[in-house]
Amino acid sequence: MPKHSLPIRVAGSIFSGGGLGDVGIEWGCGIPVITACELLPSRAALIRKNFPQTQVFEGDIWNLKKDYIDWFREKLSGKPPWLISLSPPCQGMSSNGAGRISSAIRCGKRPREDQRNRLILPGIEVLEALKPDWFVLENVRRMENTIIRNEMNHPENILDCIGRRLLPLGYTLRSSILDFRNLGVPHHRERLVTIGCRIPKVVSQFAPIKQIFSKETSPLHPAKTHGGTNQPPWVSLRQSIGDFPPLDAQNNCVDAVDPYHCVPHWNDQQYFWMKHTPEGQTAFDNSICLTCGREKQSKEQITCGSCNHPLPVPQVKKAGKLRLVKGFRSSYRRMWWDKPAGTLTMNSGVISSDLKGHPDQNRVLSLREIMKLSTLDDGRWRQRFDFSGIPLGKWDETGAFSPRLVREVIGESIPPLAMKRIVDHLVGLEGLYR
Repeated sequence: MPKHSLPIRVAGSIFSGGGLGDVGIEWGCGIPVITACELLPSRAALIRKNFPQTQVFEGDIWNLKKDYIDWFREKLSGKPPWLISLSPPCQGMSSNGAGRISSAIRCGKRPREDQRNRLILPGIEVLEALKPDWFVLENVRRMENTIIRNEMNHPENILDCIGRRLLPLGYTLRSSILDFRNLGVPHHRERLVTIGCRIPKVVSQFAPIKQIFSKETSPLHPAKTHGGTNQPPWVSLRQSIGDFPPLDAQNNCVDAVDPYHCVPHWNDQQYFWMKHTPEGQTAFDNSICLTCGREKQSKEQITCGSCNHPLPVPQVKKAGKLRLVKGFRSSYRRMWWDKPAGTLTMNSGVISSDLKGHPDQNRVLSLREIMKLSTLDDGRWRQRFDFSGIPLGKWDETGAFSPRLVREVIGESIPPLAMKRIVDHLVGLEGLYR
C-alpha cells in the first residue's frame, strides 16, 4: 500500500492472537491493521491468510521490536499510528495458569518468575517509540495485581509500570474490568482493558491520574449495551446457537454438511456421567442410582449403597481402587440455554474443564458454535474467517483444518465484537473532543 493511499486512521497489533481482535478493528470499524507481531507460526499464518495486506512480523517481540518500530516509522513517514492493540499472553496471570505455575514451583520444576508476564515490557517500548494516538491493552482481570521484574530488575505492579513510563509522554490512562457479555458477546468473559490516549483535547477532558485502575468503568471505556436497566438482556446460548443441528459425542460427532460443526469423542464413562446430568448442573451432583433409584448418602460416594452399581459421577481408578475425581465442581458441568455461554477457553473441547457441556446434548460445544459465540462467525463481518490449511496438531477428518487451532485461538483472543465496541467508542470520543 503506497504511503499516499493510507487512510487517516491506521492500526497495528502486538501479540495478535491470530488476528481475531484485528477482525473487530479492520473488518468491524474499517481501520486497517497494517502490521502485526505474532510469536507462533500458526497464528502468524492465520493473520497472513485473513489479512493479506498486513505486514506480519513473526517471532519474539523482544527480538523484533526494533524492526516493528522502524517499519511503522518508515510507512507513516514518522507520524504516529492511530491505534496499537496489545493482548499479551495471559497464562502466567490467569487463575488457572497461576495454579499450574504454583504447583510446578512447589515441585521444583519451574522458576518463580513467569517470563510471559514480562512481555508487557517490549510492548511498552513500542508504545514509547511510536506514541500512537490510542492504545488498547487487553488481558485477564488478574493482571491488575500482577507483579513483574521491570526494566530496572525491580519488582513492580504491571499497571504501575505502565503509568510510570507512559504518563510522562502525555498519555491519559484508564484501566477497568469489562465483562464482554455487557457488550453483546454471548459468552461470559471478564478482561482487564487498559486504554491510553495522547490526543490533547481528549487528555484535557480526562486528566491523567496516577492510579489508573478503577473498579468502575471509566469514560474511556465503552458503556454497557446489554444487561442493564432498559437495555436488551445478555445474548443467550439459545439465541446464538439454539438452531444448530444436534450432535452426539459418541454417535454423531461431525455434521454431514458443515465439517466445523464437530465435537470430540467421549469414552463410555464420560458419556455415562454426562448423559444423566441436567442442564446447568455438574455430574458431581448426580445423586440417584440408575439401577435401584436409591439416593447416595455422601458427596464422595461413587457406588450405590444398596445395589453397589456405579453412580453417574466422575470417578477414576488409582492404585487399583475407584475414587471420585478430584476437581472443581464447575467441571463436568452443562451450560444453561437461557444464559450466555461459559467462558470460551483453550480447553473448550474438554468436558473436565470449567463449564464446557452442551445444555442438553451429550457433548461439548462444536467448533462452529464457539466461532459463533466468540462473535468471529456471526455474519456481521465482511468475510468469514478462514482457518483452513494451517496445521497445529491433528487435522480434522477432511484434512482441511486443525480443530486444536480453532479452539486455542478463540480461547486466548479478545472477541471481535468486543474490540469493535471498544474502538467504536474511541472514534466517538475523538469526534466529540477534537
